[in-house]
Amino acid sequence: MLTFRLKLGFAEINKPKLTLWREGNESNYLFLLNHGSDSVSTTTHEAQGRNYKALTDRIFSLIFNYIPANIRITGLQAIALINRHHLSFRMDDLLIDDRAFSTRVYVVEDTTTNQWYLGGLIQPSTGTAGISLTTAGLAPVKIPYLQHRWGLLLAFDSLKLDLKYQKESYGYSRLTGSVQTSNQRINHARISPYDVVLSSGSAAFSIKTGDTWAEIDSATRISFNGQAFRLFARYNQSPEKRIQLRINEPDFDAATFFNALPEGLFTNLAGIRVKGRLGFSLHFDLNPDLPDSLEFTAALKQKGFSILSFGATDFRRINGDFPYTAYEKGLPVRTFMAGPENPDFRHLNQIPDYLKYAIMTSEDGAFFHHNGFIPEAIRESIITNIKEKRFARGGSTISMQLVKNVFLNRNKTITRKLEEMLITWLIESQRLVSKERMFEVYLNVIETGPMVYGVNEAARFYFAKDVSKLTLAESIYLASIVPRPKAFRYSFDQNGDLREHLKAYYELVSSKMLRKEWITQADFDRLLPAVELKGPARELVVMTDTIPAEAEEF
Repeated sequence: MLTFRLKLGFAEINKPKLTLWREGNESNYLFLLNHGSDSVSTTTHEAQGRNYKALTDRIFSLIFNYIPANIRITGLQAIALINRHHLSFRMDDLLIDDRAFSTRVYVVEDTTTNQWYLGGLIQPSTGTAGISLTTAGLAPVKIPYLQHRWGLLLAFDSLKLDLKYQKESYGYSRLTGSVQTSNQRINHARISPYDVVLSSGSAAFSIKTGDTWAEIDSATRISFNGQAFRLFARYNQSPEKRIQLRINEPDFDAATFFNALPEGLFTNLAGIRVKGRLGFSLHFDLNPDLPDSLEFTAALKQKGFSILSFGATDFRRINGDFPYTAYEKGLPVRTFMAGPENPDFRHLNQIPDYLKYAIMTSEDGAFFHHNGFIPEAIRESIITNIKEKRFARGGSTISMQLVKNVFLNRNKTITRKLEEMLITWLIESQRLVSKERMFEVYLNVIETGPMVYGVNEAARFYFAKDVSKLTLAESIYLASIVPRPKAFRYSFDQNGDLREHLKAYYELVSSKMLRKEWITQADFDRLLPAVELKGPARELVVMTDTIPAEAEEF
């Protein structure tokens, strides 16, 4: 039962209950955000798509105009049923006194209960608001619905937000302010299999919203675990969709950066000690309807940078013999020595040029000339992933593939890719391992078939011969399976002959090898897209007649 009484300008409400529901496009609350317009142009833009300025203005109109200056609400209950997902909020005693408020909030999402302390101050006369949110129990504050809807966990022990809302005369609205969090936890399957933990995080932000665009101004500065950087981001809805992202931090302390890496994620870099200065820049500009229009550049520069001591992993260990462990689905499946102790290990000068050049042509033709990265390859991989709406291509150089194989797992996550790039940058920029040794190790540990690793095992598995005896045609075939070693059998028909679709691959690779003078014209003229299976692989090919759509390793 709800009761309501007034006394000396102070309202009291007992046991109010609010129910919000949504099922598909039907809802009892969306009209609060979609209703009304203060201009003809706003109506026009809303007909074309979401009006970001109008949405911002309505939200803050509700906050500043409809929340009373003085009120006490006891036994407040709010229930949200969004596409059959249940949320409830309970406040036993909400007090708003001269626009300052405080309360304990009980949040129930399905069967999980969370307790928060919520407080703040809203000042319509200045267009400002401050909010603090802290845990009132043993569990951290977990923002509801995000994990159910998008698989995103966002939790923290405390959050403090201060902001100022302004309607600018230039046709946009602006939000400025700051936010601080402690012990923030972020988790998403695409980010990491583990929680990203930030002991401290903060941002001083400036956000603008126009009729058809929203922008994080370049004055925005974000800090995590002591490392800060400036960020610019913008989304245009019309006349054409456009996503822009820029980071430009030309000079910062290298030790601060490596110490700020989230605990538990970049495990190989944990405890590393460095000195010097770094600079980072990123430019990303995309029309999502025209992925090939992508503009992408990124650079990490150094000044007086050096490694004082390694942490969890000394990346120089691959300069000598070392045990290599292969993993499948996160589990170790085989360990062998990467060195002469292994009878299948081959030094670089024992591997035929045909095979070395075929693999370089297929995987990374500029390997001996780049610093670990090919920006255009990364750009093309982003375009492919956008088109296919999945991690279909990683843009990895041989250097990056080696780092992934030797030091990392196969998880297709953002943090694993970032760690791969950082380790690659360290190895290449500090000359920790020579290019020749990197290529030698790579050729001896790459997966080349079912439980088959390294090029000599591959030569025996497919052709029953030592790698030194491979022909040009056999070498090009082995290069073709490096991205998809488990799918080797689908390169052949039921008689063990190469399928027709590989003819184009042979033509492409051999023509590139000819242009680089890695083979002669006579080699090119004699080449036929045909090989004869003689090893154990032949027994696995017979009567296999289905070609899977298997993505490359990310």
